[in-house]
Order: sequence, then structure tokens, then C-alpha cells
Amino acid sequence: MKHLIKIVKGEPVVSTEVIATEFGRRHDNVMQNIRSLIESEHLGALDFKETSYVDKSNRAKPCFELTERGFLIAMPFIGGDKARDGQVRLVDSFIKYREKARQESAIQAERDLARVEYRPMTNAIKSSRESEGKEVEHYHFSNEANMINRIVLGLTSAKFRKENDIGKSEAIRDFLTAEQIRAITDLQRADTVFISMGWDFEKRKTELHKLFDKNHRIALIEEPHRLAA
Repeated sequence: MKHLIKIVKGEPVVSTEVIATEFGRRHDNVMQNIRSLIESEHLGALDFKETSYVDKSNRAKPCFELTERGFLIAMPFIGGDKARDGQVRLVDSFIKYREKARQESAIQAERDLARVEYRPMTNAIKSSRESEGKEVEHYHFSNEANMINRIVLGLTSAKFRKENDIGKSEAIRDFLTAEQIRAITDLQRADTVFISMGWDFEKRKTELHKLFDKNHRIALIEEPHRLAA
């Protein structure tokens, strides 16, 4: 499906130029319909914005951008040779955007949780080494994180950055899928407990592998198929 809507300040909108094409109507007639709805106050100030588009002759032409609410109000009044098909395509486009926004919001929530859950693990490492009278170095934290990354991603964070062209100032969690983030968060929680129990690195790694295989490996294998469906 071609892109029929666009995102303006985080909100999906559709232009009257697109509506005219999809409904099989002249654009000036669609504009007249919209102006009539504005004058009758059926469309409020938040439902539309007056703007312009560039036509095939490279000329700037006036148009309106309608929000989803604005489009749904105007839709029955527009008509056209392809009105029914156009309505279906545009409504589906708005629904598709809402679903995509919902999925992105859920992934962001997982990323935020992973960020929060990382701190208890580093605190556990710090407390464990201090209780043994040992110095805490930065690589103690990176070693632990890389152990979990290898289990979940098959790569250290450095290699994952290189393969995915991620800058050093960017968090790799912002480039992970929901299942990858979920697995990392789960393993971070478990590792925090294992560190607090005094388990050595190799024992922690063995148990984290078992946990990953039991709870996450199949979900990660199946995730690309779900996303492609």
C-alpha cells in the first residue's frame, strides 16, 4: 500500500489532494466540500490545516490537511467515482498508523524498563567486589553486559554497533526488537540475583544460557515471522 497519509507533528493527516485522487473527484470540488464543512462548523480548527502541495506542473496549489477525525467527518460528503474504495484505503492507512504507533510505544516501554533494570545489576557488581575488598573497574560492568549481549544477540555491544552502524553515543537498546529487549531485561534481573548470591562469572553465564534457552530462544526465532506477517 502506498503512503496515503503523512505524519505532521506526530499526528497522521491526509491531504485533500490525496482524497481527490483516491475518491476519483476533482480537487477543487473536494476543496469546496471541505470549505463548506468548515463554514458550517462541522469541522473545527483542530480538524484541518490550510496548506499547499506541488502539482505535476511544479506549481504550488492550495489544499487542506485533515486529521483522522476531520477525514471521517468529511468522508460521507465527498463522493466520487471511487469513493468506496478510497474510503477503505484511507481508513486502513489510519488504522495501520495507529497500530504501528502502538507497537512503537510498547517497544519504547521495554527499552525504558531495560535501562532501569541495568542499574541494579551494576550496583550488585559494585557491592560484591567491595564486600570482597576488591577494586571496581569500568570493565567489570562492560564484561557483564557483554556476557548478556552475547547470549541474546550473539555479539558484544561493540560488534553489534559496528554491524549495525550505531554511533558510540547511541544506546544499542534503541536498535533492538521487543523480544531482544525483553530477553536482555530478564537476564539482567536474573544476573543481579546471581551476583548477590556470590556466584562466579562462569556459573552465572551457564545459568543465564539455560534461562535464555528456556524462556526466550524460540520467541526470538519466531519474532521475524510475526513482524513480517
